[in-house]
Amino acid sequence: MASSTRKQETVTREFDPSRWAHVVFFAFFLMGAWIAGNLIEDMWDVAFGFWAQVGRPQHLPSISAGAGLAFLIYIYALRRQDWMQFVREVAIEVSQVIWPTRSETRAATIVVIVLTIICSLILFFMDVVWKTTTNWIYGI
Repeated sequence: MASSTRKQETVTREFDPSRWAHVVFFAFFLMGAWIAGNLIEDMWDVAFGFWAQVGRPQHLPSISAGAGLAFLIYIYALRRQDWMQFVREVAIEVSQVIWPTRSETRAATIVVIVLTIICSLILFFMDVVWKTTTNWIYGI
């Protein structure tokens, strides 16, 4: 039996900004669900403080209502073509960014750390001089 040899084809994927737009909208859906659920639970707690008959706030119904509200907003956002186009354009722009290399990042980090230390020392000495001056003036 002859074994068939296949040439492996390399697949090059083109950048698809709509995929990233969907990822961004879904991430905002998750954040919105968490925020809305906690907000509903907090509002329920305030209502319970005023009207005890509403019952104590419960976590699962609050999170469910928040997720439902966030899902409706998510669907609305997906249907808005101008929002989708904006996020696609942002994804295209971010894909064109030339990110710094590891050595460039390390060098910039060292510069930031050194400048932070220098500024901290300057502020420390200014504070010591100011404290000494005011103690001398108030001591008279």
